[in-house]
Amino acid sequence: MDGTSINSEKLINYVENNLSRNEIQIEENQINNSDIKVYEKELSFSTIRIYVLKLGNDYNITISGGDNPHIGTSVLAIPRPSLTGDESISATSSVMNMIGHKDEQICRYIAEKVCINKNAVVLCSGGFHVDNISKDGINEVLQAVKELAEMI
Repeated sequence: MDGTSINSEKLINYVENNLSRNEIQIEENQINNSDIKVYEKELSFSTIRIYVLKLGNDYNITISGGDNPHIGTSVLAIPRPSLTGDESISATSSVMNMIGHKDEQICRYIAEKVCINKNAVVLCSGGFHVDNISKDGINEVLQAVKELAEMI
């Protein structure tokens, strides 16, 4: 290819003529379902699931549950030496929230807990939504997240 713009038909022809099927298969099989671990907890009113994919030394985590699973927040946690000076690991986090979503608390907890426990970079995204959830329901979700975090 000479750097000029091409249409999709030309791209398909180029790939078919220049890459063997084995080369393509290697790329397709970089991540298998067996690489994703699923942690789940039944709540009194719903189910919460946490999907964990290890990427090298890092972790990509998705939280899903409620009546309308969604991406409400993404938290990137990066390990660093604690500021206490006791040589323990802590985390610095960056958060991106969708307007009006309250998922930061659960995503931040998982991201930072796994980051510190594994001394690894962690990206945690997701959301848990139940219409008109009660205060007790919120507390049940938070407790489930804490329990699941200990399993990762």
